[in-house]
Amino acid sequence: MQQRAGPDTLGPPCTEPESHYLVNASEQRQSSILTPGHEAAQRSASSSGSVPRLRAFLVALPLLVAICFVSVYADMVSKTVQFGVLQLAPPAVAALFALALVSRGLGRLLRRELLSRADLLVVYVMLLVGVMVSTRGVVEKLIPPLAYLPYYGTEANALHVYVTRHLPAWAMPFTPSAALTMPDTIRRYHEGLRPGETLPFGIWVGPLLVWFVLIACVVWVFVCLAALLRRRWVEEERLSFPLTRLPLAILHDEIEHQPFLRNRTMWAGFALPVLVFGLNGLSANFPNVPSLVLDFNLSPLFTQRPWSEMDGIRFWVSLAAIGFAYFLPGDLLLSLWLFFLLTRAQDLVAVVLGGQPQGIGTHNARVWTGYQAAGAYLVLIAAQIRIGWPYFRQAWTTAFGGPAEKPLDESGELLSYRAAFVGLVAAFGGIVLWLSLAGMSPLLAFAQMGIYLFVVAIIMTRSVSEAGLLMTETSFLPSHLIRLVAPLPTLGAPNLSLVALTDIVFTRDLRGVLLSPFMDSQKMAGETGMRPRALLAPLLLAIVVGFVVASFFFLQFSYQLGNVNLYGYPNGNAGNMFNTTLGAIRGSARPTDATAYGGLGVGIVVTALLVWLRAQFTWFPLNPLGYAIAPTWTMYVFWFPFFLAWLLKGIQARFGGIALYRRWAPFMLGMILGEFTMAVFWALMSTQRVGWNAPMFPWP
Repeated sequence: MQQRAGPDTLGPPCTEPESHYLVNASEQRQSSILTPGHEAAQRSASSSGSVPRLRAFLVALPLLVAICFVSVYADMVSKTVQFGVLQLAPPAVAALFALALVSRGLGRLLRRELLSRADLLVVYVMLLVGVMVSTRGVVEKLIPPLAYLPYYGTEANALHVYVTRHLPAWAMPFTPSAALTMPDTIRRYHEGLRPGETLPFGIWVGPLLVWFVLIACVVWVFVCLAALLRRRWVEEERLSFPLTRLPLAILHDEIEHQPFLRNRTMWAGFALPVLVFGLNGLSANFPNVPSLVLDFNLSPLFTQRPWSEMDGIRFWVSLAAIGFAYFLPGDLLLSLWLFFLLTRAQDLVAVVLGGQPQGIGTHNARVWTGYQAAGAYLVLIAAQIRIGWPYFRQAWTTAFGGPAEKPLDESGELLSYRAAFVGLVAAFGGIVLWLSLAGMSPLLAFAQMGIYLFVVAIIMTRSVSEAGLLMTETSFLPSHLIRLVAPLPTLGAPNLSLVALTDIVFTRDLRGVLLSPFMDSQKMAGETGMRPRALLAPLLLAIVVGFVVASFFFLQFSYQLGNVNLYGYPNGNAGNMFNTTLGAIRGSARPTDATAYGGLGVGIVVTALLVWLRAQFTWFPLNPLGYAIAPTWTMYVFWFPFFLAWLLKGIQARFGGIALYRRWAPFMLGMILGEFTMAVFWALMSTQRVGWNAPMFPWP
């Protein structure tokens, strides 16, 4: 059995870090038992850890405002630099890197500490959450659908008749009706203000405040889940949390017992993406300068059946993704790229057997593979509950038992267990109440948001905490499961209209899901000796400030430049969901057939088998998490970097072992840091003041 890293180590243990998702049963039992001394040390670090100072907030808040501007501008105006798609925000990492260099440099000069690790961590988590709220996590998915229907509704599509009139007037910046009307304020949002016109912020304040109430309930569910999952994932299963490696290396100035910021190997890794994206940036502005190709589409090479019916395969070469993948265990890397290719192989088999693969319509998946993923999610959630039941029972007893019944020390948690359980129920109840007042059936609201929050978001966060996925994208919607027991047309137009709206704002694209940074922040707090509870106020403050500031900038760019001239994905996503719902309301949508039921059944059986094999045989190399997330846009983008990292680690293990692995670790982190720094650099260069074009980055 491979040795695991202790909670206070930055690098991997003396052997390659292993995959912890549903590990072998004997390993699970051993990893769940902490020695008394270790547990006491954890409690001491958590309960008496360092706290941030006022100066941390004085640094973080102006940076947060600036980064919200840059993030919205990069995503929506520049278009080629998409910060919102990643769970580790490049602006937050680049800012932490710059602050660490400045703080340490001035600290040596002035012989006093300017920003402690706790201060830097607070700044980092506020910026991390702020970028996600500003982009794909909240604002980019909230504002576009609120203005979509009056502008894109026509007599031909009749969106106003079937969808618009069923939406609550108090949640929209216009008055929904069955008449085909378009307020001038909505036209100006899409086409831009005319000379002398002022931006009509007034029509947006009320709806955005109302929606923020719902968003706040969702955020509080995530906070409560993070508090309840932390001990299980961090201390018992000891997940590696790959996305924390780089910020922790910066905070500690150490990686693999080597200095980080003064490490020549790290700077060599940093230089590689600087050269690549420096050259590509110059090429984007000076056509005579050659560029390096970082993506290659294989699909046009397959012109004959059955190969031509296979879903897309593409080589995206992200140095940052290779760097993150380097720190993943070999069995997980193998599972990630192998199961992705098997989704394409299933297309070939279907055609050979006389079938025709059908897209699921809302995601980068087929009906067959998308429902397999749904079945896998259900099994993985059930397995998490079953394996973690002793802990969850102890947490419940700690929360609601008598004074003498406190099996767990909760002083180091983000919330007390009682506050987490009560808050979870109250916040979810608030979500159901909000949607019920908007016109959705309470039972449907319970199912729609329950699947999103307690199944999909948890598995997506697990994919970040264990598999280091930079993107959290899924293969199905909650409504794909709901329609298996209740055909969508039977739900009625009012319900389906609100399902479409919640799909756009919450469930359709999980990139930027906030549960992931909440879990990463707790992990980093433990590693830096800071009480996780001290991060609660900074996290919530960043969400509020980020929402207000980013909403302002998003509306400003939309009205000044015309939203139709900005990045098209948010409107495209809204249109896809509204039109999908329109088909369900009209009864013209493709009905659920045996492919969906069969895919769900296969997903359940295969995942259950993988879980059992992992529990019985220590040598079994395939991880069920890789199977669950295979048919996604995330794996379409990152399967090749995962393959390259798997190949590299296999060569290293054969010829250099752990010593070579450790020597390469700073280089890999340097590549991540370099690619992210160049993304921020080109985002700044693409602003109106400079006016340069930014190159494409290989994480679309």
